[in-house]
Amino acid sequence: MKVRFWLALWSGKIVSLILKVLGKKGTTFPGFITRKICPEIIRFLALSFKEGTVIITGTNGKTTTNNLLASILKTAGLKVAFNREGANMLTGITGTLLQNTSFSGKGKADILLLEVDEATVPGLCEQLTPRLAVITNFFRDQLDRYGELDTTIKLVKDALPSDTKLILNADDPLVAQIGIGKTDVYYYGVRSLPSSKADSDETREGRYCATCGQELTYTLFHYGQLGIYKCLFCDFKRPEPHIEAVDVHQEEQGISFYVDEEYNIPLLGFYNLYNALGAFSAADCLNIAREDIRLGLMKFVSDAGRMEQFALQGYDLTLTLVKNPTGFNQVIQTLVEIDKPLHLLIAINDLAADGRDISWLWDVDFEILATNKADIHQLLCSGLRAEDIALRLKYAGFAEDKIVIEKSLAQAVVKLGEYQNIEKDAVFILPTYTALFPLRDILVTKKGSDVKLVEEESA
Repeated sequence: MKVRFWLALWSGKIVSLILKVLGKKGTTFPGFITRKICPEIIRFLALSFKEGTVIITGTNGKTTTNNLLASILKTAGLKVAFNREGANMLTGITGTLLQNTSFSGKGKADILLLEVDEATVPGLCEQLTPRLAVITNFFRDQLDRYGELDTTIKLVKDALPSDTKLILNADDPLVAQIGIGKTDVYYYGVRSLPSSKADSDETREGRYCATCGQELTYTLFHYGQLGIYKCLFCDFKRPEPHIEAVDVHQEEQGISFYVDEEYNIPLLGFYNLYNALGAFSAADCLNIAREDIRLGLMKFVSDAGRMEQFALQGYDLTLTLVKNPTGFNQVIQTLVEIDKPLHLLIAINDLAADGRDISWLWDVDFEILATNKADIHQLLCSGLRAEDIALRLKYAGFAEDKIVIEKSLAQAVVKLGEYQNIEKDAVFILPTYTALFPLRDILVTKKGSDVKLVEEESA
């Protein structure tokens, strides 16, 4: 085993170095090579991080929660290893470990933070016991990969070791049920949001009690199945949060909320408040000072297409991933609250990582945008399924002459920037997963060329 371990480690490190020299990012391929040689290498490499491993899983918010927690821990002076760009399956996790381990097999950081795909949790927990496990939420997502939602929840619940402290979203009954019968559980939640309401006609998953099967009663809906709930037929109800956000406000520069004092995150969308609370709770369980938590949240810089900001020549834009109805609806709710004309580029792919079945687009409430609640100047449809999203928007009530199909991602970005007076408006690009990074590369290149152009003009 020792020979296989060292051969796997050095092979993976060398492949990583070669990819770096060639200008490639490369975490997944080195991880693939390494695991072929030594399938249990995660077990050995993870032991070298003295503060242990924190995993973050769930349907939405894994990457942002992980990166927010990294920002907090770095602020507190810890050296952090984490899969920043979301390579969250076993090969990607192995690649992250390779990047943060020396040729002698020693970790280069104090603590390991891992965003983990829900279906990958069992395989990962066979090789390591997380110190903490944060579970963000459960929504219907990629049924062709995961199957029914109950199957995914059971996979995660059964896989988590009894020695792992659970950090659970109290407002999601599907997450909160994982804490039933557990002793070492820490809950977070929101008392109310500006958009919370007593009734909801949104699609929601956790309609029935996990204990007795009766329909849950809500006194307040936040979004989806998240809210204040209880079962009238048994003892199951929203757990009392250890960390609860109150007095929540959203403005153009981000979200503010109170716990013991005021906290701020430079992100839009109330789903990002939950991401911040998940990171806050994990940091609290790691005994991080509240001042470091406050500063770590406040100075967070979004990346990897999660409300990521780009300053291009003449205008700014926001790039944010959309991948299921609930997440997309929350982005739409954020767009509706922006008091500016909107320019939207929606890029839909149907590759394996996106989910082959795109019927979920018909569960997204595009009608909100089409009923004059938002002033939309541009509506560009791109990606492999550009025609499908265009058809969905037509049926949502948008005029056909407002909908433009441009399957090429690069050309769609060009058309987006050709609009006159765009500099005073709000510009958003909303891609599915496999369109996200190609679009991000286009924007990074365009940003670089714009900077060069400005420098030449000033010269």
